[in-house]
Amino acid sequence: MKNTDKRILSKSAICFIVLMSFFYFNLTAQELSDIPKGKLTINMDVNDNDGVFYNEQLVQTFLEIKNNTDEIISIQIEWSILTDDWRSLMKITIPSRLEGKAKLKAYCPLFKFPGPGFYRFSGTVTSQTGDTYHATKVIGIDPEKISMPLNPQPDFDTFWESSLKELEAITPNYKVIPQKREGNTKTNLFKVEMKSFGGLTVRGWLEVPQKKGIYPVLLRVPGYQQNMKPIDKYDDMIVFSFNTRDHGESDNTGERSYAMWVRGLDNKENYYYRGIYLDCIRAVDFLMSRKDVDTNRIAIWGGSQGGGLSFSTAALDQRIDLCIADIPFLCEWQKYFEITHWDEIDAWFEKHPEQTWQSLLQTLSYFDTKNMANRITCPVSMGIGLQDDVCPPATSFVTYNYINSPKEYTIYKNETHSQPESHYENRFLMLRKIFGME
Repeated sequence: MKNTDKRILSKSAICFIVLMSFFYFNLTAQELSDIPKGKLTINMDVNDNDGVFYNEQLVQTFLEIKNNTDEIISIQIEWSILTDDWRSLMKITIPSRLEGKAKLKAYCPLFKFPGPGFYRFSGTVTSQTGDTYHATKVIGIDPEKISMPLNPQPDFDTFWESSLKELEAITPNYKVIPQKREGNTKTNLFKVEMKSFGGLTVRGWLEVPQKKGIYPVLLRVPGYQQNMKPIDKYDDMIVFSFNTRDHGESDNTGERSYAMWVRGLDNKENYYYRGIYLDCIRAVDFLMSRKDVDTNRIAIWGGSQGGGLSFSTAALDQRIDLCIADIPFLCEWQKYFEITHWDEIDAWFEKHPEQTWQSLLQTLSYFDTKNMANRITCPVSMGIGLQDDVCPPATSFVTYNYINSPKEYTIYKNETHSQPESHYENRFLMLRKIFGME
């Protein structure tokens, strides 16, 4: 197994897991009847840097249990393994005891996984007085082999061709408005406005190096409800922090809320993400119109919703030269709804009793990045939080695995719907290296 977090697709084979029944130490035969709650500390971990296993490696998952008292505590340890969509695969309970101030390392019994995917380990420790302690961990098995069928509708290509033509027919009326800034900065700042799909005005912040020249560009696209702001990071790169409709200072399609993403789900022509995908294309149009932009070095980068927008923009627009998609949303909708549950979907079905899961998924198929992935021709880099239940890793890998251009991914073992601070600086360094800026 490689020591690095970054992996290029190349490995194969189905993995197994875990070993070694139980290992305990410092135990005695003494039994106690009254154990105060909160006296144990438990932590779950696996024997790997990023929690992802390849080529039939055995996964060694274990609980570290610490007795914080001077008393001997009798416990039951329940192990369970589930698929990422919550189907039970294994459950077993094993008794044990801890002497006062002792530590116990308990290993999950051997288990053979059914195939590539992501799996949930759960460990529950229960004392004889009924106090419980719980820990969970998601691990991955050969994620490059995860596959779900493509489901583009027969008019998928013509739908997007006509959508792009509709966008092209709208005169953008670019407005680039200089902004005053306090203190010393690396760049000059401009507020940008432009007309996009449906006649809405979308806006963003353009940062241009103070020295005249032709520069590579980073197009930053927003996460859900995120308001993109200037970053003033480099004096040799143009950065466009762009807000799609319903984000930042851009126009709205209705009231801003957490339910925006289900707006128009009954019709592909009116669905929320049709406009947002096209907004991103319009942002690329704007960048291509500028004489200070190196049109052969345009990168797009976003996280969560922005990660999905990075995928879709790179797929729909061959002018993108580098795609960075972190913890991406908008991937593999069917599995997404098998793993997650959102009140917005319940409310939408209640308002649209004529709709079914089948009709909903048919609409979403036009916007599922897995159905676009084979159109991407530029290099792709994806970041994943292994414990992410908002944008589950399996959904992201379905899209990733359909990409045919050069690609790599980074997995963070303990991150949820987030990336560590170091990740962002590493992303900038990677971008500079790929664009030959070192």
